Amino acid sequence: MEKKLRAMVCGCGNMGKAIVWSMVNLEFDVIALDKDSNSAQHLPQNLFDFLEVKDIEATKKALMLTKPNIVISSLPYHQTQELAFVCIEQGIPYCDLGGSVPVSESINNKANSLVNGNNAPVMTDLGLAPGWINILAEHGCKELRKSEIEEVKMMVGGLPKNPDNPPLNYQATWSIDGLINEYKDKCRILENGNIARVDGMDGLEKINTTSLGELEAFYTSGGSSHTLNSMYERGVKNCYYKTLRYKGHCDAIKFLIRRCELEGECLESIFTRGCRDKNPTQHRTTDLVIMKVTIKGKESSWEKELLIPQSQIFTGMQKATAFPIASVARMMAEGKLTGDKDQHRDYHTQFPKTLSYKDIDYDEFNKNINFLRETIKDSPYEVS
Repeated sequence: MEKKLRAMVCGCGNMGKAIVWSMVNLEFDVIALDKDSNSAQHLPQNLFDFLEVKDIEATKKALMLTKPNIVISSLPYHQTQELAFVCIEQGIPYCDLGGSVPVSESINNKANSLVNGNNAPVMTDLGLAPGWINILAEHGCKELRKSEIEEVKMMVGGLPKNPDNPPLNYQATWSIDGLINEYKDKCRILENGNIARVDGMDGLEKINTTSLGELEAFYTSGGSSHTLNSMYERGVKNCYYKTLRYKGHCDAIKFLIRRCELEGECLESIFTRGCRDKNPTQHRTTDLVIMKVTIKGKESSWEKELLIPQSQIFTGMQKATAFPIASVARMMAEGKLTGDKDQHRDYHTQFPKTLSYKDIDYDEFNKNINFLRETIKDSPYEVS
């Protein structure tokens, strides 16, 4: 009997438990780590092992003992760097959900600076946005290989199924603190061939979608990640990431943050109390995730829209975050992103140690996503 590959998932919160489920169903022996032993109650029964760890030293011991083929971090961004450094030093493939541009840069710089003989791949920022949306954008650019690409738009919205929670028409399905930072922070975009910085919540525009009708889109930080670098190298003139929301959301948030100058606990309370489910008997948010990429070339254009619904087991946001990182983690663990990218008679192309979205084979990536979708009995995600 062939021995299973082993995955270690660090952090078993809302996103972590969906990642654990995904890796188990991709037929890995999964070791889950969390500082709270109660987290084990919400994990699959066929989990290989659960370890309660309180600090990085305990995590390091667990790594040395279990020797995983891949480590996936779903820890808060301010806890990922220490874990990543240990994996890099030990030559263990590593990926994470990201959440902080400086932290991701630090991890990638560490991996590139070590010359210790190992070629274990590292990939940061592998959730929904950044993550899935960026891989989809790279796929669209490859589809338009014969056309000089001028503009790439990446847009994602984690939304309540029904916009019946005015005035924000929103329900928080992930970190409120992270959400507020995305609204307030400066955003990097590619504009007229140059990297520029713009304010979060600016750039408001109307977007027509096949699945949800007219939505609004505006700049938020972090979603473009290192896609801007690859697009710049490609010669793309304009590239940006925007958040999708139901109409009126942006103006309401601008009023609270810019006009009222609300901060910290006050803003968090508004999102927590003002965006909670209207039905007190319903224990789980009814949500969905919409993704849309639009690419314009000189000779042709390309557009793709995906809709990820809630299922009985997970929210749309959990699936849209867990499935992409699990898909790439499988490819990394299997060695498909290590070593030679293309073999030819006279030369070969080497995968970099720090992977980027353009390195991901979309057909393989999508095959894993569809396997998980079918396992959870979802309808196809592709809308157009």
